[in-house]
Amino acid sequence: MPDHVREDSAIARLFDEARHCLATGEFVRAEASLNSVLAIQHDCAEAHMLLGEVKSRAGAIEDALDCYRMAVHFAPDLVAAHVALATTLLALQLPDEAESACRAALALDRSSVPALFCLGNIHKSRHDLEQAAAVYQSAVAIQPDAVDVLHQLAFVEFRRGRYGVADQWFEALLEIAPASARAHHNFGLLQLETGYAGEALSSFRRALQLQPGTVETITCIGHALRDLDRLDEAMEAYDSALALRPSFGDAVSNRAQVMLMRSDFRAGWPAYEQRFDAGGRRGRSAGLSRWQGEPLAGRTIVVFSEQGLGDEIMFASCLPELVEVAGRVIIACDKRLQTLFARSFAAATIMDRDECNGSNPEIQEADFEISIGSLPLYLRKAPANFPAISGYLIADAVKVASWRARFAGHGVARTIGIAWRGGTLRNRGHLRSIDLEACTPFLVQSGCRFVSLQHGEVQNELDALREHRQIDIRNVADATGASIDELAAAIIALDLVITVDNSVAHLAGALGRPVWILLPFSAEWRYGRGAGEGSMVWYPSARLFRQSTVRDWTAVIQNVAQSIAQDD
Repeated sequence: MPDHVREDSAIARLFDEARHCLATGEFVRAEASLNSVLAIQHDCAEAHMLLGEVKSRAGAIEDALDCYRMAVHFAPDLVAAHVALATTLLALQLPDEAESACRAALALDRSSVPALFCLGNIHKSRHDLEQAAAVYQSAVAIQPDAVDVLHQLAFVEFRRGRYGVADQWFEALLEIAPASARAHHNFGLLQLETGYAGEALSSFRRALQLQPGTVETITCIGHALRDLDRLDEAMEAYDSALALRPSFGDAVSNRAQVMLMRSDFRAGWPAYEQRFDAGGRRGRSAGLSRWQGEPLAGRTIVVFSEQGLGDEIMFASCLPELVEVAGRVIIACDKRLQTLFARSFAAATIMDRDECNGSNPEIQEADFEISIGSLPLYLRKAPANFPAISGYLIADAVKVASWRARFAGHGVARTIGIAWRGGTLRNRGHLRSIDLEACTPFLVQSGCRFVSLQHGEVQNELDALREHRQIDIRNVADATGASIDELAAAIIALDLVITVDNSVAHLAGALGRPVWILLPFSAEWRYGRGAGEGSMVWYPSARLFRQSTVRDWTAVIQNVAQSIAQDD
C-alpha cells in the first residue's frame, strides 16, 4: 500500500477519534489525536480548525486563536476558518481585528450566514444596535430559519426600543424553536418592559419548564408577579432564586424593593443596603469609616450622592435631620444641585461630588461617610419617621419673583406646569410616559394656562398639539435650560405641577409645591402600592393618580381633568 494511502487512512482514523473525544468532552485525547494528524500533515487546515475548537471548548481561548490563525494561513480561501478566527477575536474583546476577519470571510462568500452573524455580534459589542440589526436582517433574508440569528435580531430590536418589531421577530423565532428556553425568557423580558406582565409571567414559566432551576428566570417570575401586584408571590420567587444563588444581585435588589413597596421599612432598608453589591458596583467613597448611626455631635460626616437626580433629591429629605445633629455635614452632590442645596442646607458644606475624594483636605479630616440612599436606614425606619414637612428645598426668591412676573397677566386663574415623559429605554420609560395629545381632556380645562416643564426636545409635540387641538402650551423648559435652580424657581411660581414619574415630580415635591403625579399600574417602589388616587410618604404635597388598568391612561387623565374642574 502506497505511503500516501496509509497516511490518508491514518489521518481519517485520527479525525474520527478526535471528533468522538470532542463530543464526549475528552479534550486531552482529542488534542492528542489532532496533534498526531499535524505530525503527519502540518499544513492540514481542517486539523488546525478542529484543534481550535477543542482548545476553545476546553477554555484555552488564546490557544484556540493561534489554531485558527494557522488554519487561515494554510487555507486562506476557507470561509469557516475566517469566521472561527473572527468569533474568537471577538470573544477576546478585539472587535476591530474580528471585523477584519469577518470582512475577509464575506469577501469570499457574501451570503455566508455565519460570517454575517459574527459581524452583527461585532456591531452589537460596540453598542451599534442599528447596524447590528441591519446585518442580522441580511442573514435572516438568506436563511429564515437561522435560530441564533433570529434570537439576536429579536433581542437587539427589543434593546433599541422597537418593541413592535421585536415582538414580531420573537414570534417568528418561537415558531421555529418552541423549545428554546432562552427565547421564551427574552420574550418575557420584552413583554414585561412593555407592560404585559401576565403574558411575561407565562413566558417565564414556560422557560423554566424547559430549563428548570434557572435563577435568572425564577427572578424574572418574581418581577412579573411584582408588576401584577402579587407581592407575596413575588417575594416567594425571589426567595427561591436566592436559595439557589444567595448573592444573585437582581433578586437581592428587587426583593428589597418589594419590602419598601409594602412600607416594610424596618426590614426593607437593611435589605436595600445590598444594592451596590447586587448591582456589581461600588458607591462613592473617600475611604472614611462608614457611619452606622453613631452620635454625630462634634463630628464631621460626608454624604455622597448616588443614583439619579430624582433619587438624590428624594433622599435629601433626610439631610435637615442630619445637619441638625452633626457637628458638620459635607454634602457631595451632583453639580447641578449645588446652588439649590447650598441655599436649602445653609449650615452644611456643599461640594461637587466629582471633587470629593481622599485627597481633598476637608474630606480627609472628616470622621464618617455615607451614601445618601443609606440615610433612611437610620432616619426612616417607619412611616411615622417621615416628617410632614411642606418642603425642604428653597428656591431663589429673586428668580421666583421673575417667574411670577412672566406667568402673570394671562387672564387665567391658574398656571400649571406639565411633564409627560419619564425614564429611559432601560428604566421603564415606555410605561412611565404618556403621549402629550392623550392629555387633551385636562389640557382644555377653562381658567388654566399650561406650560411645559418637560426636559428634552418637545417643540414638535407642542406644535402638533397646537395644530391638531388648538392647544397652546408655552415651553418654559427652554428658559430654564440645564439649570435645576432656575427650574425650581419656575415650579415655585406655578400654581400646580402635573407630571409623570420623573425628576420634575421629585423637585416639585421637595419644594413643597402641589404636584399631581401620574403613575403606571406597576409604579416604582418609591410610590408604594395601590390603585386610584393616593398620597406619598416622601412628599406630603404630592397627590398620586395611578392606573387601575395596566397600560390604560384614560381613567387617570379623566380623573385629573375632573380634579382640575373641582378645584376651580
